[in-house]
Amino acid sequence: MWFKYFQYLLITLMFSACSPKHYGITSYKTSFVAIKDTIPHEMEIVDFLNYYKTSLDSVMDQVIGITQIPLSKSQPESTLGNFAADAQLEAGKRLDNLVSISVVNYGGLRIPYVPKGSITRGRVYEIMPFDNMLTIIDIPGDVLRQFCNHMAKLKGWPIAGASYVIEAGKANDIKVNGLAIKDNQTYKLVTSDYIANGGDDCYFLVKLKQYPYSVFLRDALIEKIVNDSKKDSGIYPKIENRVVYAE
Repeated sequence: MWFKYFQYLLITLMFSACSPKHYGITSYKTSFVAIKDTIPHEMEIVDFLNYYKTSLDSVMDQVIGITQIPLSKSQPESTLGNFAADAQLEAGKRLDNLVSISVVNYGGLRIPYVPKGSITRGRVYEIMPFDNMLTIIDIPGDVLRQFCNHMAKLKGWPIAGASYVIEAGKANDIKVNGLAIKDNQTYKLVTSDYIANGGDDCYFLVKLKQYPYSVFLRDALIEKIVNDSKKDSGIYPKIENRVVYAE
């Protein structure tokens, strides 16, 4: 019996496929189901999760420092971006004191604004939720120029130790520590393993000599907040014309 129904269904589908009629959605209606009201609570599971939630909240709600100004994310340069790039540069120098440049991909910073005042550990996890680890790269000047052009095309990424001017989607007047870039010189750059491994179309970095470290970028942010709050009463990143548009 089921075989006859299958034949009927198959024939119906065939004719439908040959039909000249076109079907589309003309209207829709959304509805929401309150899960907590329709699914009975498994109290053992709820208690189990609440135990870990309470423990996690106690860690994430911990105040680790202060920002003296609001931190905002924008392009081509921003206070939040400069803070992240500076924190990464400081961490990179602790790993290798020859590191001179730091680049953070703009999309890696996941919230657009942090208000002035106390910063919790959880807020840093909101800024940087990914487990990206630091990687130091030996980058020739001509590849660094290509990297800056790539960032300029994307309207600018957070950078420290270097600067450039965006003009017609390209990077001009590139400088490293205030000096004009030299194509035949090799620089040490610190960035995330995501970018070092070609993320965000940074394929030109993959072939370079790399030194990966088991240091989370997120931890570098936390360390800077803690240290600056102890010695300087909080972080205070400034706009320094590291990346600007040509006039």
